[in-house]
Amino acid sequence: MNTRARLSLAASTAALALALAGCGAAAGRDQPTGAGAGAGLSELITPGQLTVGLVLPDAPYYVADADNVPTSGITKDLLDAVGEELGVKVKYVPVAWEGGITGVAAGRYDIFGGSLYDTTERQAAGTFIDFMKEQATLITTKDRAAEFSTQLDACGRSVATIRGTTDVTYAETLSAQCGKEGKKPLTITEYPTQQDAELAMESGRTDLGIQSVPAAEFAISQGSNRALVGTPFDGGFYVGSMMNTSKKDLIAAVHDAMSTLYKIGKTAKLFAEYGVKPVEPGINLQK
Repeated sequence: MNTRARLSLAASTAALALALAGCGAAAGRDQPTGAGAGAGLSELITPGQLTVGLVLPDAPYYVADADNVPTSGITKDLLDAVGEELGVKVKYVPVAWEGGITGVAAGRYDIFGGSLYDTTERQAAGTFIDFMKEQATLITTKDRAAEFSTQLDACGRSVATIRGTTDVTYAETLSAQCGKEGKKPLTITEYPTQQDAELAMESGRTDLGIQSVPAAEFAISQGSNRALVGTPFDGGFYVGSMMNTSKKDLIAAVHDAMSTLYKIGKTAKLFAEYGVKPVEPGINLQK
C-alpha cells in the first residue's frame, strides 16, 4: 500500500471512530462530548489508538498489578477518559525514562506522561498539556524520621535522586543552601530509575530520597516504609502529558478532551481517589 493510500485509510478510520463516538454520546447524554475532539486524530501514530509511553513504577500516576501492567492511577484514569472522549483505544507502553521524551519527539508515542514535570527546558523538546500542579519533598524511612525536622537537617547527609529529573536540581539547590548556612553539603547520588533510588534509601545506602508529595503520601497510605521530611520544596511544577509539538491538531484534540472532562467535573472526581486536585488544562503552563 502506497503512502497516499495509507494516509487515506488512517483518515477514514479516524473519521469512523469519531462518528461512532458521537453516536455513543447521543445515546447517553451523561457522556462527555468534547467539541472538536475529532480534529487531529489522523495524526495518531496508529489509527484509532492513542499510544502512551510511561515509566513504571510511578504510583499514584500509574498503579500496576503483579504483572507490572498499569490498572489505575492519576494519569491512567485521566487518559482513559480522554480516549473515551475521543472515541479511541489507549495503549500503554512501558519505556525507560531516558527514552520517553525522545520517543515522543521521534513519533514512537503520541504521549509521554505520568509524574512528568513540565519544565521550560523540556518544552524545547515537546508540548505539554498540564492538568495538575504538585510539589516535591525530602523523604526518609520511618525509623529515621526523628532525625530530620527541617530540610536543613539533611545537610551533610546523602540523598538518592533519579538521573535526568528535577530531583537532582532540588538536591543541588538544597546543598548550595547548606553551604550558605555554613553547613556541610549533601552527597548526591543519581540513580537510573525510581526503583533504584528508593532501594538505596530503604536499604540505608543513602539517608534520604526525593519524591513528589502525592507519590509519597500514596506510598505511605499503602504501608510503605517512608516518611516526609520537613516542608515541601518551594515552588512546584505543573504535571502534564508531553506530545510532539509538530502535531498541532492532535494536541488541540487532546487538550479539548481534557478541558471538557475538567469542566463537567469528571477530572476532579477521578483525582479525588488519590487525594489530589486538578487544574484547568493548559498548554506549557510552567514559566
